[in-house]
Amino acid sequence: MKIGLVAPGIWNSIHLDMAQALGALGHDLAIYTEDSRAPSGARFLRFREGRLDFFVISHLRRNPWVWIFDRLAKPWLGRRFFTTLVAVARYFAATRDCEVYFVEGDWIGFFVAIVARVRRFRWVVCIHDSDYLRIPVHFAGRPASRWKEAVKLWVLGSADLVRANSYVTRDALIAGGCAAARIRVVPLQVTAWMRVDDIADMTEFKQRARQEVRAQWRIPRDAPLAITMCRLVPVKGLDLGLRGFARAARARPELRLMICGGDRVVAGLGSYRRHLEQIAAEEGVAAQVIFTDNIDIREVKRYLAAADLQLAPSVIDTFNYGLVEAAMVHTYTLASDMAGAAPWVEKTGAAAIVAGRDPEVWGRAIAGFFAEGVAPFTGDAIVAELEPQRVAALLLDLVREIPGVPA
Repeated sequence: MKIGLVAPGIWNSIHLDMAQALGALGHDLAIYTEDSRAPSGARFLRFREGRLDFFVISHLRRNPWVWIFDRLAKPWLGRRFFTTLVAVARYFAATRDCEVYFVEGDWIGFFVAIVARVRRFRWVVCIHDSDYLRIPVHFAGRPASRWKEAVKLWVLGSADLVRANSYVTRDALIAGGCAAARIRVVPLQVTAWMRVDDIADMTEFKQRARQEVRAQWRIPRDAPLAITMCRLVPVKGLDLGLRGFARAARARPELRLMICGGDRVVAGLGSYRRHLEQIAAEEGVAAQVIFTDNIDIREVKRYLAAADLQLAPSVIDTFNYGLVEAAMVHTYTLASDMAGAAPWVEKTGAAAIVAGRDPEVWGRAIAGFFAEGVAPFTGDAIVAELEPQRVAALLLDLVREIPGVPA
C-alpha cells in the first residue's frame, strides 16, 4: 500500500518513528512536512530515505506568489496560511497514487479538509489534544476560541475517520461534539528516543541513579522519593499531586517529592512554580519538596529511575509519555483517570489509576504505595504493548475500514 503522511515538523516529533514502522511493514510513504532544511516556501525539497519519500517546504519562508494574501490574512489566519494551503494542495496533486493519508493534527487538517473539497481522497485525522473542545474540564490557562472550536469540529467531520490516541482523547472528542461512530482509538508508540536498549543492567542503573540524584539534591540516601516529570502548567494537575503528597508526608517526614520541569507563566495565575511553592508552604511540607527546574531530555531516564514512585495527577492528558518512560526504567506510577496512557501502563502492572481529584484519596494511595509496595514488574511488557510495528498494524487495520482502501 502507498500511504500519505501529513506531519509538519516530522523530525522533531513522534511521527517519524511511525512512518519508519509502516515502511518496515512493507508500505511506501509520501510525507509532507515543513522544516528548516528546505530553502523555499514555494518549491518542495524532495528526497527519499528507504521507503519514505519526503516533500519538504521551508517552515518559515512564504511563497512569493501568494505573499500578499498571507500578509492581508495574517491577523486572522497566521502569517503563512496561503503558503501552506498551496503547498498542501500541490502535495496532494503529486501523490494521487496514495490509497490513504494520515494527517497529524487538526490545524494542518484544516488545510487538508479545504483541499478535500475539490479533490477526493481517503484520509484519517489523528488527534492528540483536547484544545478548543467545549468539554467540562477546567484549569487556569485553558485555551478557548469559538472559531477554532468550529474549525476543529469541521475538520473532524470532514475526514473519513478520526484516530484518537487514547480513550481520554476519544471521550473529550465525543463530549466536544464529534460523532462517536467516527472515532477509533489507537495508542501512540514507544519512540526511538525512549528506548533503554543501551542499559545493560537495569538494576545497577537504578541503584546508581538513586545514589547520584540523591547526592546531587542533598536528599538522604534512604529517603523514599516521589517524582513528577512534566512542564509546570495547571493541566498537569501538580497542585493535586502536591496536596496528596502532603497528606502522606505529614505522617512520614522522611518522604521527599521532586518536581521536575521548567516553570511557566499562566494567565491569571502567574508563575506556576511559585503557586506550587505556596501550596507546599501552606501544607507544611516545603522542606520535603524539591524543585529541579527543567531536566535535559537525556537525563529524564536517570531521574525517573532514581525515584521510587512517579505521580501523574493530570487534569486531562491525552497520552502522557512520562508513564511509559517510568515503566521502562521500572518505576511505578500513580496516575489520574484522565491520563491517556494509564490503561495500557496499568495493564502491564507498572501503574495504578487513582480516580477523582480528592487529595485525601491521593494521599492514601501515596501512603499505601510507600507502606506496602507493589508486585515486581519490568518495562518489557509496555515496550511490547506499544511496539511501533504493532501500533502501525493497528493503524492499518483502522484504515482498512474505509471503503476503497486495500484489504
